[in-house]
Amino acid sequence: MNSEFVKKAKYQRQIDESTSQCLTCERKCTIPNGKSGFCQTRINKEGEIYTIVYGLIPALSINPIEKKPFYHFHPGSKALTIGTYGCNFSCFWCQNHHLSKTSPSKAIQFVTFDEFFSPKKLIEIALKRKCKGTSISFNEPTLLFEYSLEVFKLAKQNGLYNTYVTNGYMTEEVLRDLVDAGLDAMNIDIKGDSDMVQQYCGTDVEKVWRNASLAKDLGVHIEITTLLIQGLNSKEEIVKKIAERIFNELGELTPYHISRFFPHYKSSNYGLSEPTPLELLNNAHDIARDVGLKYVYLGNLHSNDYDHTYCPQCYKLVIKRKMLGIQDLYLDSYGNCKFCGFPISIIKSFQN
Repeated sequence: MNSEFVKKAKYQRQIDESTSQCLTCERKCTIPNGKSGFCQTRINKEGEIYTIVYGLIPALSINPIEKKPFYHFHPGSKALTIGTYGCNFSCFWCQNHHLSKTSPSKAIQFVTFDEFFSPKKLIEIALKRKCKGTSISFNEPTLLFEYSLEVFKLAKQNGLYNTYVTNGYMTEEVLRDLVDAGLDAMNIDIKGDSDMVQQYCGTDVEKVWRNASLAKDLGVHIEITTLLIQGLNSKEEIVKKIAERIFNELGELTPYHISRFFPHYKSSNYGLSEPTPLELLNNAHDIARDVGLKYVYLGNLHSNDYDHTYCPQCYKLVIKRKMLGIQDLYLDSYGNCKFCGFPISIIKSFQN
């Protein structure tokens, strides 16, 4: 194993001479010597826990920030997007399963030294490619926690923003450290109600809601996404409950993305072989709007009338989006509607 990828985990608790508990995410795996945690990115080596994916970046691309999706954060800008192997959730529908369901300890055998990306090298690439920020995505970014801290600090020194596209299952200490290091925005995946998330993801959705509220309190820009899956989280009462919690706990101006499910990974094993019907998506959109959310979007659609931003006060189009980008932007330099002056809750705008 290339030692470049191995770093001591910042948060852990020793239980006995050979066993330690990982405190990076809320699974809080107890890991015996020589074994790995659920995510397979944390191993116990002689009683101490190490990450084995520091700078191990098998996925790297330049993406419009809208692809994350972030619709109210630096619209029209591009982010250097990275990911690694492993995940701390057990979702059977993962579209990035080639990364999230791959053991890094096995994949690392085929990695060359040239594939190690130091934080400095990553920021150099971002600047060279004229990116406005970083985005850690593809698999769960919390697994790159120690790496994120260094990347975020360097990014801030160079005037770049930092984002996470996340399931939101990190511990509070980890979240606070990320914010202190320079985390600016999170798109958090609320996958369903408590029963659905426990059954299919093996996790407690209340921890995700806790982190969403905490991050907002710490000044992080928050957008929420739900992948709508027929029969799992598409019931009207589930959609309404999620929308109401966003409204009550995060605020009516929080952007809410409802995305269309397409079969991936082991979906067929669960009888899911077709995309989510459009009528379910449209109905979910209307439910969220009726709850009072001002910015509700539908994603994963080829043509989309619910992809644009309208002013909540005068109802005029203020951001017209095209596929993965901005077509027209009708905001002043402060992010207000050009027609009536209403603040659209946009974090600094960029034109392509």
